[in-house]
Amino acid sequence: MASNNYSYSKIDTYVQCPFKYKLKYVDGNYCYHDTVNTEVGTLIHSCEESIAKAIQSNTKIDYVDLKNKIIFKLFELKHKYPKDFCELDKSKRTFIDKLYYYLETGIYKLELFMQLHPTYQIVGVEQPFELTYKSGEIFKGFIDRVFYDSLTNKYIIQDIKTYAVEVEKEKLATPLQFVIYMLAVEKLYNCAEAQISCQYYLPFCDCTQDAGTNGFINRGILKIDNIFQKIKTADFTPNPNPLCNWCEYCKTNPDAQGKEKYLCPYFSHWDRNTRNKADINNVENSWQGLEKHQLVLENYLNKINKTEVMN
Repeated sequence: MASNNYSYSKIDTYVQCPFKYKLKYVDGNYCYHDTVNTEVGTLIHSCEESIAKAIQSNTKIDYVDLKNKIIFKLFELKHKYPKDFCELDKSKRTFIDKLYYYLETGIYKLELFMQLHPTYQIVGVEQPFELTYKSGEIFKGFIDRVFYDSLTNKYIIQDIKTYAVEVEKEKLATPLQFVIYMLAVEKLYNCAEAQISCQYYLPFCDCTQDAGTNGFINRGILKIDNIFQKIKTADFTPNPNPLCNWCEYCKTNPDAQGKEKYLCPYFSHWDRNTRNKADINNVENSWQGLEKHQLVLENYLNKINKTEVMN
């Protein structure tokens, strides 16, 4: 039985691929393993949380301790992920480059940001929330940072992303994550929608980006309503795309582990190493509905077993 509790990541899983949502949240196939991206993200979020809490409590920021933790983790990750850690990303940098940049510059950005905005006050750090949505679903989560501007009587939500490059313009228009966060902030701080703005804080890109264009709350609510309606009607049509190569339920993912990597027979054959666009629409099996899924899966597993025997 699927839970009535939701987070943004749970909603985003459905947006990425409804069948992945089914495997994880309906069928309960929970599997997780760290990657260099998740570990670096956790590291930076932890540092930013420590810095924000120090500023909030007006105590000294222990940059030496934070830097030592980053350097120690850097060498640990370099050993743990030798290939991925040194691979060039979209910004033509490696994780080593980005972490050294953060050590030299990025780590001081929040303190500088507060100096440039003297009327800002940090009122929430890893701010927990629980929100009952209009159709009865319950959203739970944490907001990275919430500021209050005493000059304008407004609140600013910041979400930290360890992206290599800035967020694409089209993704800034109606970010569902901020729709949920804004509804939560309205409740938490007893304020109106017009009093809230949203930003992505990008420590590896040396910038913040405003998120949400005019009317994005209403557009976002319509999208969320549509997602919930599809979930209620058990619409779990797969969405094969390049993300399959990072999906824990697809055997094309070189990092996938255990029996879970054979649970999806509908993946795209696009490969992150060759990046051949012609492979994107080359899928293992076409979707024939839930009623035919078990047969498709059995045929797929039999095919895999025969291939392994031949090899």
